Amino acid sequence: MNEVKLFKNEEFGQVRMVLVEDEPYFVGKDVAEALGYADPSSAVSKNVDAEDKTTLLLEQDGSNYKSKTTVISESGLYALIFGSKLESAKKFKHWVTSEILPSIRKHGIYATDNVIDNILNNPDFGIELLTKLKEERVARVEAEKKNAILTHVNKTYTMTEIAKELNLKSATELNKILADKHIQYKVNNTWVFYSDYSNLGYEEIKQEVLDNGHVIYHRKITQMGRAFILRLFEEAVA
Repeated sequence: MNEVKLFKNEEFGQVRMVLVEDEPYFVGKDVAEALGYADPSSAVSKNVDAEDKTTLLLEQDGSNYKSKTTVISESGLYALIFGSKLESAKKFKHWVTSEILPSIRKHGIYATDNVIDNILNNPDFGIELLTKLKEERVARVEAEKKNAILTHVNKTYTMTEIAKELNLKSATELNKILADKHIQYKVNNTWVFYSDYSNLGYEEIKQEVLDNGHVIYHRKITQMGRAFILRLFEEAVA
């Protein structure tokens, strides 16, 4: 659940903030109202790019009721400041840069007073700044994806784990689908891949001998096997 953090100011009222994947997102309506926009919803719609806003279910003040709320990224925040022609924008930016952003800063550029003054006074600088911020975010996401891939290289998975990734009800359902596609079959109550797939490094099968002499087999799916199964489902819905 996204925990809402509230920032209050006597002149500008309150601005709500939540963390989305460790990035600060602000309630667009709060920011637009603080900046003096006559129509906050329209201001967010016209000034903030689609990639810089999203909709979350947030709890309302003093209740457990949740409603859909548009939140904007840091670059979306700058876009509203940049788009405002009101004097209150210059006052608001000081509050944001001196109190709000320093308290939540983890990634991204640091918006000093000089930076936002330049945004307000130099449209080209503002566009360049927002572009750099977006490029930085894209690069960071790509780096995180690569790190995630590396963590999967030597990891093995149960069919239950893969079924959850595919939003299936259970491993039983996934196993049946793979069997129907003639990718695997059952041997001694253990699912194994057919010969076309068995030598591709998709699975690891370990044998265990019980005290009573019975032999049972444990199958785990490798990262390559997981990728193969996920790809099958992607191709099926493409």
